[in-house]
Amino acid sequence: MSMKGAYSSAFHQESWDSFVKLFDEWYTQVPDEWKKRARLKGIPDDISRVLLCEMQEYALKWMDMKVPALGDQSPASYLNTEEGTNGLRAAIMQMPR
Repeated sequence: MSMKGAYSSAFHQESWDSFVKLFDEWYTQVPDEWKKRARLKGIPDDISRVLLCEMQEYALKWMDMKVPALGDQSPASYLNTEEGTNGLRAAIMQMPR
């Protein structure tokens, strides 16, 4: 099973939705320019909400980096399919904090 498949099978929409809500207040303080750049990069709003709050502007670079925990693929490469996008969501929830 690929990393995308492994993470995708661990994805639960209700858990993700609850997780994203934790960032609601903090996200209001994220600069609009970062939000705009995330949209232009094709990052779904829910994912950018979490990443911009946690990683700040670095999240925009991180999306294009090869990440060992993602099978040496970029997070952006996970966005090509619904399964991959959900896999990235699950991986983000499992990231150390």
